[in-house]
Amino acid sequence: MLKQELASGVIQYIFPKSGEKYNFGNTIIAVVHENKAILIDSAYKDEAPQVFEDLVANGIAVDSIILSHSHNDHTDGFNVLPEVPWYGSSFFNLEEYDENQVKRYIPIENPTIIEFGKHTLEIIPSPGHSECTVLVKINGQFIHVADEIMYSHDGQPLLPWIDSRDDIKRQLESWNKIKDYHKLTIIPAHGPILDGNKLHKDIQNRAAYAEAILMADGKPITYEEATKNCDCTFLSSHWFKHLAEK
Repeated sequence: MLKQELASGVIQYIFPKSGEKYNFGNTIIAVVHENKAILIDSAYKDEAPQVFEDLVANGIAVDSIILSHSHNDHTDGFNVLPEVPWYGSSFFNLEEYDENQVKRYIPIENPTIIEFGKHTLEIIPSPGHSECTVLVKINGQFIHVADEIMYSHDGQPLLPWIDSRDDIKRQLESWNKIKDYHKLTIIPAHGPILDGNKLHKDIQNRAAYAEAILMADGKPITYEEATKNCDCTFLSSHWFKHLAEK
Protein backbone atom coordinates (compact mmCIF):
# COMPACT_ATOMS: atom_id res chain seq x y z
CA MET A 1 0.00 0.00 0.00
CA LEU A 2 1.19 3.49 -0.90
CA LYS A 3 0.12 6.47 1.20
CA GLN A 4 0.35 10.05 -0.02
CA GLU A 5 -1.04 13.35 1.25
CA LEU A 6 -2.71 15.25 -1.60
CA ALA A 7 -3.32 18.35 0.55
CA SER A 8 -3.48 19.09 4.26
CA GLY A 9 -5.78 16.43 5.71
CA VAL A 10 -6.55 14.74 2.36
CA ILE A 11 -4.82 11.37 2.15
CA GLN A 12 -4.85 8.86 -0.70
CA TYR A 13 -4.14 5.17 -0.05
CA ILE A 14 -3.21 3.24 -3.19
CA PHE A 15 -3.17 -0.56 -3.46
CA PRO A 16 -1.32 -2.77 -5.97
CA LYS A 17 -3.04 -3.76 -9.20
CA SER A 18 -5.62 -6.53 -8.96
CA GLY A 19 -4.01 -9.51 -10.71
CA GLU A 20 -2.18 -9.81 -14.01
CA LYS A 21 -5.32 -9.30 -16.13
CA TYR A 22 -5.91 -5.80 -14.80
CA ASN A 23 -3.64 -2.77 -14.98
CA PHE A 24 -5.13 -0.93 -12.05
CA GLY A 25 -5.67 -1.21 -8.32
CA ASN A 26 -8.02 0.28 -5.77
CA THR A 27 -7.80 3.44 -3.71
CA ILE A 28 -9.30 4.81 -0.50
CA ILE A 29 -9.39 8.51 0.32
CA ALA A 30 -9.28 9.67 3.94
CA VAL A 31 -10.34 13.22 4.75
CA VAL A 32 -8.87 13.90 8.19
CA HIS A 33 -9.72 16.55 10.77
CA GLU A 34 -7.88 16.34 14.10
CA ASN A 35 -8.49 12.78 15.34
CA LYS A 36 -11.30 11.73 12.96
CA ALA A 37 -11.56 10.77 9.29
CA ILE A 38 -14.24 10.41 6.65
CA LEU A 39 -13.38 7.65 4.17
CA ILE A 40 -14.35 7.65 0.50
CA ASP A 41 -14.74 4.02 -0.60
CA SER A 42 -13.51 0.93 1.22
CA ALA A 43 -11.74 -1.17 -1.48
CA TYR A 44 -11.55 -4.94 -0.84
CA LYS A 45 -11.84 -6.58 2.58
CA ASP A 46 -8.11 -7.33 2.69
CA GLU A 47 -7.27 -3.71 1.84
CA ALA A 48 -9.56 -1.68 4.12
CA PRO A 49 -7.93 -2.98 7.34
CA GLN A 50 -4.56 -1.64 6.19
CA VAL A 51 -6.03 1.87 6.04
CA PHE A 52 -7.83 1.42 9.36
CA GLU A 53 -4.63 0.22 11.06
CA ASP A 54 -2.66 3.18 9.70
CA LEU A 55 -5.29 5.63 10.94
CA VAL A 56 -5.41 4.01 14.39
CA ALA A 57 -1.61 4.08 14.60
CA ASN A 58 -1.86 7.84 14.08
CA GLY A 59 -4.62 8.28 16.67
CA ILE A 60 -7.38 8.76 14.09
CA ALA A 61 -10.83 7.16 14.29
CA VAL A 62 -13.19 6.56 11.35
CA ASP A 63 -16.08 9.02 11.64
CA SER A 64 -18.12 7.94 8.61
CA ILE A 65 -17.81 6.38 5.14
CA ILE A 66 -18.94 7.48 1.69
CA LEU A 67 -19.37 4.70 -0.86
CA SER A 68 -19.04 6.10 -4.38
CA HIS A 69 -21.08 3.22 -5.84
CA SER A 70 -21.98 -0.38 -5.15
CA HIS A 71 -19.33 -2.39 -7.03
CA ASN A 72 -17.34 -4.86 -4.94
CA ASP A 73 -13.94 -3.21 -5.37
CA HIS A 74 -15.39 -0.15 -3.62
CA THR A 75 -17.63 -1.78 -1.01
CA ASP A 76 -16.22 -5.12 0.16
CA GLY A 77 -14.01 -3.49 2.78
CA PHE A 78 -17.03 -1.77 4.32
CA ASN A 79 -17.87 -4.92 6.30
CA VAL A 80 -14.52 -4.96 8.12
CA LEU A 81 -14.52 -1.26 9.06
CA PRO A 82 -16.06 0.21 12.24
CA GLU A 83 -19.84 0.46 12.49
CA VAL A 84 -20.22 4.15 11.66
CA PRO A 85 -22.73 6.16 9.59
CA TRP A 86 -22.31 5.74 5.86
CA TYR A 87 -23.46 7.67 2.81
CA GLY A 88 -24.49 6.44 -0.60
CA SER A 89 -26.81 7.24 -3.48
CA SER A 90 -30.55 6.88 -2.97
CA PHE A 91 -30.30 4.29 -5.78
CA PHE A 92 -27.87 2.17 -3.75
CA ASN A 93 -29.05 -1.46 -3.56
CA LEU A 94 -29.38 -2.27 0.15
CA GLU A 95 -30.50 -5.88 -0.27
CA GLU A 96 -27.03 -7.23 0.54
CA TYR A 97 -26.76 -5.25 3.80
CA ASP A 98 -28.02 -6.30 7.21
CA GLU A 99 -30.51 -4.43 9.38
CA ASN A 100 -27.83 -2.74 11.48
CA GLN A 101 -26.03 -1.47 8.38
CA VAL A 102 -29.22 -0.16 6.83
CA LYS A 103 -30.02 1.77 10.03
CA ARG A 104 -26.70 3.60 9.69
CA TYR A 105 -27.27 4.40 6.01
CA ILE A 106 -27.75 8.04 4.92
CA PRO A 107 -29.20 8.13 1.37
CA ILE A 108 -28.16 10.99 -0.91
CA GLU A 109 -30.78 12.07 -3.43
CA ASN A 110 -29.64 15.65 -4.10
CA PRO A 111 -26.25 17.38 -3.79
CA THR A 112 -25.46 17.36 -0.07
CA ILE A 113 -22.79 19.35 1.79
CA ILE A 114 -20.99 17.91 4.83
CA GLU A 115 -19.02 20.32 7.00
CA PHE A 116 -16.26 18.32 8.67
CA GLY A 117 -14.03 20.52 10.78
CA LYS A 118 -11.85 22.52 8.36
CA HIS A 119 -13.13 20.47 5.41
CA THR A 120 -16.19 20.87 3.21
CA LEU A 121 -17.36 17.83 1.28
CA GLU A 122 -20.17 17.86 -1.26
CA ILE A 123 -21.73 14.55 -2.29
CA ILE A 124 -23.22 14.80 -5.78
CA PRO A 125 -25.40 12.03 -7.29
CA SER A 126 -24.19 11.33 -10.83
CA PRO A 127 -25.55 8.11 -12.36
CA GLY A 128 -23.19 6.91 -15.08
CA HIS A 129 -20.79 3.99 -14.65
CA SER A 130 -23.37 2.80 -12.12
CA GLU A 131 -26.88 4.07 -11.44
CA CYS A 132 -25.83 4.69 -7.83
CA THR A 133 -22.61 6.63 -8.52
CA VAL A 134 -21.89 9.73 -6.45
CA LEU A 135 -19.11 12.26 -7.01
CA VAL A 136 -17.46 13.89 -3.98
CA LYS A 137 -16.11 17.43 -4.10
CA ILE A 138 -13.46 18.12 -1.44
CA ASN A 139 -12.76 21.68 -0.27
CA GLY A 140 -13.50 23.12 -3.68
CA GLN A 141 -10.09 21.78 -4.74
CA PHE A 142 -10.64 18.11 -5.61
CA ILE A 143 -13.42 16.05 -7.16
CA HIS A 144 -13.52 12.28 -6.58
CA VAL A 145 -15.10 10.87 -9.76
CA ALA A 146 -15.42 7.20 -8.75
CA ASP A 147 -15.19 4.99 -11.89
CA GLU A 148 -16.60 7.55 -14.32
CA ILE A 149 -13.10 7.81 -15.78
CA MET A 150 -10.47 5.18 -14.99
CA TYR A 151 -6.72 4.85 -15.49
CA SER A 152 -3.95 2.36 -14.89
CA HIS A 153 -1.47 2.99 -12.08
CA ASP A 154 0.79 4.82 -14.53
CA GLY A 155 -2.00 6.98 -15.94
CA GLN A 156 -2.91 5.13 -19.14
CA PRO A 157 -6.62 5.33 -20.04
CA LEU A 158 -8.81 2.33 -19.33
CA LEU A 159 -11.71 1.50 -21.60
CA PRO A 160 -14.95 2.68 -19.97
CA TRP A 161 -16.81 -0.10 -18.18
CA ILE A 162 -20.38 0.19 -19.51
CA ASP A 163 -22.62 -2.63 -18.37
CA SER A 164 -25.04 -2.60 -21.29
CA ARG A 165 -25.98 -0.60 -24.37
CA ASP A 166 -28.97 0.78 -22.46
CA ASP A 167 -26.57 2.48 -20.02
CA ILE A 168 -24.67 4.46 -22.65
CA LYS A 169 -26.91 7.54 -22.61
CA ARG A 170 -26.66 7.64 -18.80
CA GLN A 171 -22.88 7.45 -19.01
CA LEU A 172 -22.71 10.25 -21.59
CA GLU A 173 -24.83 12.48 -19.34
CA SER A 174 -22.47 11.79 -16.43
CA TRP A 175 -19.39 12.70 -18.49
CA ASN A 176 -21.03 15.97 -19.55
CA LYS A 177 -21.61 16.80 -15.88
CA ILE A 178 -18.01 16.00 -14.94
CA LYS A 179 -16.71 18.41 -17.61
CA ASP A 180 -17.97 21.23 -15.39
CA TYR A 181 -15.33 20.32 -12.79
CA HIS A 182 -12.31 20.82 -15.05
CA LYS A 183 -10.95 23.57 -12.80
CA LEU A 184 -10.55 21.07 -9.95
CA THR A 185 -7.97 18.34 -9.43
CA ILE A 186 -9.52 15.05 -10.50
CA ILE A 187 -9.29 12.00 -8.22
CA PRO A 188 -10.28 8.82 -10.09
CA ALA A 189 -11.01 5.79 -7.94
CA HIS A 190 -8.54 3.93 -10.17
CA GLY A 191 -5.37 5.66 -11.30
CA PRO A 192 -3.38 8.76 -10.32
CA ILE A 193 -4.86 12.20 -9.73
CA LEU A 194 -4.87 14.47 -12.78
CA ASP A 195 -5.07 18.10 -13.71
CA GLY A 196 -8.57 19.03 -14.80
CA ASN A 197 -7.17 20.60 -17.97
CA LYS A 198 -6.71 17.06 -19.29
CA LEU A 199 -10.30 16.15 -18.53
CA HIS A 200 -12.09 17.34 -21.67
CA LYS A 201 -9.85 15.36 -24.04
CA ASP A 202 -10.08 12.22 -21.95
CA ILE A 203 -13.86 12.44 -21.80
CA GLN A 204 -14.01 13.18 -25.54
CA ASN A 205 -12.21 9.91 -26.29
CA ARG A 206 -14.49 7.92 -24.02
CA ALA A 207 -17.59 9.58 -25.45
CA ALA A 208 -16.44 8.80 -29.01
CA TYR A 209 -16.26 5.12 -28.06
CA ALA A 210 -19.71 5.13 -26.43
CA GLU A 211 -21.34 7.12 -29.24
CA ALA A 212 -19.97 4.75 -31.90
CA ILE A 213 -21.66 1.83 -30.16
CA LEU A 214 -24.86 3.84 -29.76
CA MET A 215 -24.85 4.76 -33.47
CA ALA A 216 -24.54 1.08 -34.40
CA ASP A 217 -28.11 0.79 -33.09
CA GLY A 218 -27.73 -2.80 -31.94
CA LYS A 219 -25.96 -3.99 -35.08
CA PRO A 220 -22.63 -5.85 -34.69
CA ILE A 221 -19.64 -3.54 -34.31
CA THR A 222 -15.97 -4.40 -33.85
CA TYR A 223 -13.68 -2.92 -31.23
CA GLU A 224 -11.68 -1.23 -34.02
CA GLU A 225 -14.85 0.42 -35.35
CA ALA A 226 -15.90 1.50 -31.86
CA THR A 227 -12.57 3.23 -31.19
CA LYS A 228 -11.76 4.63 -34.66
CA ASN A 229 -12.52 8.20 -33.54
CA CYS A 230 -10.45 7.92 -30.36
CA ASP A 231 -6.90 9.30 -30.43
CA CYS A 232 -5.69 7.14 -27.56
CA THR A 233 -5.09 3.46 -26.91
CA PHE A 234 -7.26 2.04 -24.15
CA LEU A 235 -6.12 -0.68 -21.79
CA SER A 236 -8.64 -3.33 -20.66
CA SER A 237 -9.98 -3.56 -24.22
CA HIS A 238 -11.39 -7.00 -23.33
CA TRP A 239 -14.21 -5.13 -21.56
CA PHE A 240 -15.62 -4.37 -25.00
CA LYS A 241 -16.61 -8.02 -25.38
CA HIS A 242 -18.83 -7.76 -22.31
CA LEU A 243 -20.68 -4.78 -23.80
CA ALA A 244 -20.81 -6.15 -27.37
CA GLU A 245 -22.50 -9.33 -26.17
CA LYS A 246 -25.37 -7.38 -24.59
